[in-house]
Amino acid sequence: MRGVLDGLKRCTRKSEPYDSTWERDYMMQLDADEAVKRWERCRSLRIPYVKADGTKATYNPDFILERNDGSKEIHEVKGGHLLGGADTEAKLKAGAEFCRRRGMAFRVITREV
Repeated sequence: MRGVLDGLKRCTRKSEPYDSTWERDYMMQLDADEAVKRWERCRSLRIPYVKADGTKATYNPDFILERNDGSKEIHEVKGGHLLGGADTEAKLKAGAEFCRRRGMAFRVITREV
């Protein structure tokens, strides 16, 4: 279920689109988290990675945020049933390495569906 969440306070925008109710719920959680200074959907960030078949690709993570202490994080919302795939593992590894090189944290937010 896609939609737009309005009335956001910690987001850099007043509204953000979501691709699922789970993403919507996580956006509400980010917006309510007092340790989060600001957050937004990643729109233009593309992280390069190599697919399991050897082809080059880019991946667009879900969220970027800054905490009140100044630390920055990228969060990827992913269903637990999707974590075992080779391409997903390559994406997440690339995201973690991208963040490590920049002194950022990378978190995979998951739950079983």
